[in-house]
Amino acid sequence: MLNRPKEFWDMRAPTYDHTSGDIYAHAYDLTVERSLSYLKPSGRVLEFACGTGLTTLRLAPHAAYILGIDISPNMADIAREKARDIPNVEITNTDLFDPCLELESFDTVTAFNVLLYLPDLPAVLARIRELLRPGGMFLSATDCLGARPSVMGLKKLVKSRTGKMPYVAFFTQRRLERKITQSGFAVLERENLFPNPPNLFIAARRV
Repeated sequence: MLNRPKEFWDMRAPTYDHTSGDIYAHAYDLTVERSLSYLKPSGRVLEFACGTGLTTLRLAPHAAYILGIDISPNMADIAREKARDIPNVEITNTDLFDPCLELESFDTVTAFNVLLYLPDLPAVLARIRELLRPGGMFLSATDCLGARPSVMGLKKLVKSRTGKMPYVAFFTQRRLERKITQSGFAVLERENLFPNPPNLFIAARRV
């Protein structure tokens, strides 16, 4: 059974770049492109669920410091190896709720392709908000599997119900945006980056 997140993502780590990374290559390009306008050269960035570092390394030249965290040791190891020669990037096998993360210590928090796997999204959004400095930016890109039927959505539904992968949410784009605004953020930009299932990019400021 792979319904425990750490074990599931540890298993996915070795092939992630050649499966999800390839499928979503253009969406990753667009995610980085949209994110850059919200970063600043002096900024501190937390990348929640950094995975294998597909976006981390591309954002690094545009910030003073990026801390990439992931609950999967295997994912973090791969990202750490990629970032070995990049001085302003640190990768750790850390949970978002670890007390080592200081409150109001980041200018930007990113969460790419992870929000749909979180059973308690309001708690995660609240934690992200408290890690951001006042006026800080939250950037996310998330599959919205409840928007309309898709082959990928159906596969994830079956796998999550049979214990072959962890929890998967099936929210719509509107519902996801509402959850973010209800958590103390003002949405500044939204864009769908993938045809089906929709992959919604949201840039939101802490209020």
